Amino acid sequence: MSIEDEARVLSRIPMFRDLEPSQLRLLAFSATRLDVAPGDVLFHQGEAPDAAYVILDGTAVIEVTAGGATHEITRLAKDTVVGEMGVLTGEARSATVRAGAPMSVLRMDSDLFLALLDKTPSLARSVLRDLALRLQETTRALVKARG
Repeated sequence: MSIEDEARVLSRIPMFRDLEPSQLRLLAFSATRLDVAPGDVLFHQGEAPDAAYVILDGTAVIEVTAGGATHEITRLAKDTVVGEMGVLTGEARSATVRAGAPMSVLRMDSDLFLALLDKTPSLARSVLRDLALRLQETTRALVKARG
């Protein structure tokens, strides 16, 4: 996949859709493409956050370990971002993320991601919007679960 192809993928992701084409190409160029085998871990719960990942292809499994048991929380498909919350907060990873199927990702180092936020107000607004929407979804799911 070329830098142009990766930039096109990034443009489909809500968090990055307001970036200019040149910014998308810079992001794609600055990120590292990784191929991840099924079962391999991108990061473990409790680790220090060092990067955010864009899923280009495949499926990521999000798992949380609590009380000695591991629980699958959700699965994320292509054109989604994972790991950005840890990068934003600087707090330890709240979940483990592993490949549920062969997966290709773009790895964005924390410094790159945070520098883009500092220099690109439209990206910062998109990240805030994305996080707010996820919080709303989580709140609805909790209300439904408590029935």
